[in-house]
Amino acid sequence: MSVPQPVHILFDLRTIGSLTPPARVYLLALVDGLLPALLEGNRATVALPQGMAFPLQRIEHPNIAYRTLACPARTRQGVRELAALVRQSRPDIYWGADPTVPMPATPWRRRRLRVAYAFQTLTRPSPNGLIRWVARSWRRLTVYRRIWQADALVCPSHALAVRLVARLGLRARRRVRVILNGVHPLFRRHSADEILMARRAWRVPQRYVMLAGHSSFAKDLAVPLQALGQNEEVSSVTCVVVGDAWLPAALRETIRDCHLEGMVRFIDAAAISPEALSALYSGAVATFEPASGAEYRPAILRSMACGTPVICGADAANGELYGNAALRVHPTDPAEWSRAFVSLSLSAPLRERLTARGAACAAARSWEAAARATYGVARELVAIP
Repeated sequence: MSVPQPVHILFDLRTIGSLTPPARVYLLALVDGLLPALLEGNRATVALPQGMAFPLQRIEHPNIAYRTLACPARTRQGVRELAALVRQSRPDIYWGADPTVPMPATPWRRRRLRVAYAFQTLTRPSPNGLIRWVARSWRRLTVYRRIWQADALVCPSHALAVRLVARLGLRARRRVRVILNGVHPLFRRHSADEILMARRAWRVPQRYVMLAGHSSFAKDLAVPLQALGQNEEVSSVTCVVVGDAWLPAALRETIRDCHLEGMVRFIDAAAISPEALSALYSGAVATFEPASGAEYRPAILRSMACGTPVICGADAANGELYGNAALRVHPTDPAEWSRAFVSLSLSAPLRERLTARGAACAAARSWEAAARATYGVARELVAIP
């Protein structure tokens, strides 16, 4: 019986602060679940930018080393600094989450594990001026070339995998691995007292629907707001949006056109604690996610873990990941959104069914399982039994 050989993984987290919030949540949760598994005879090196503390709970262990690099990741000096670290530490796996960061060049063969966290990095550039279009096209080709260099891509759904294969070519099909995302144990059902304390702290009324964790909600939020403003049965329900601190002008205009002044409550995502966010999830009438596409959206599974029904777009990714555990509607149809809000507000049996299905879906998913599955891909890459 062969004894498994230790694996050394280099986690490149130098650009963690510039990633989108869903991408940051996805990557940090995977790393947080994977680092404890590496304590079983394996090693890990975590590369961080200068002046930034480790964004997770720091684990002090002889097998985990934290290295601070002074130069930005996308500069020539940053590439040379990372290459020096690779030559010094000689890792078996280089794990990077940002496709725009060049991979380290080494004189020997090293496997590279890329985490495809969202489809945002593979969007097509809009032709807004010839020079800008050429610049964006060149950046897109550069990103694609660096992704092609990876030996494996890990993504949270087959819908994203299909789009990756379509954009990157059929040769990437064998290198794309689907690993389901998880939900942190912190997101759970809260008692009435805990919900009341969170509502008072953030000045949230008793009846509200909630949107959280969406990075570009301005254009997507317009349709649900129209549904709330046009239906008298739910027009008195407050809409709580947890996101960026700034409010786009287009969204202010939509709120004014829908006559929802005072009925939309914005909360800065950087200011609210995860405990308070979890309590607000538990107290909401429903959580809605209007974004469409194959991006990673953590709010859906968090809401299910907190016992709150979810309304989301009827796209391939949501159908694959959540099935009948969520109430799926057409993303751009205000009538469907309106019927969904009314149904969840007035139908207790529907709420109970969705709550039970969502709880079962969330219970079957964990970041520890996702991290260990990703670790299995890493061991497969280096061909260690």
